[in-house]
Amino acid sequence: MGKWKGRPHGEIVRCGAKTRQGHSCGHYAMNNGRCRYHGGKSTGAKNPRLKHGYYTKESKVFRKLISQLFDK
Repeated sequence: MGKWKGRPHGEIVRCGAKTRQGHSCGHYAMNNGRCRYHGGKSTGAKNPRLKHGYYTKESKVFRKLISQLFDK
């Protein structure tokens, strides 16, 4: 059946992260020693709202100026 190639499953390195119960994580480790949940590839920006610039200082000042103009 050739589905599982390489080392037997018992010898595959496991993730070194600790769970909340204090046990080690049981997932298979990648090259960095952690599984895909505890240290895998980046998921992108930590705060996606900052991507479009809506909360930058300049845009806040601009929106405040526009709202003051329309309130009068």
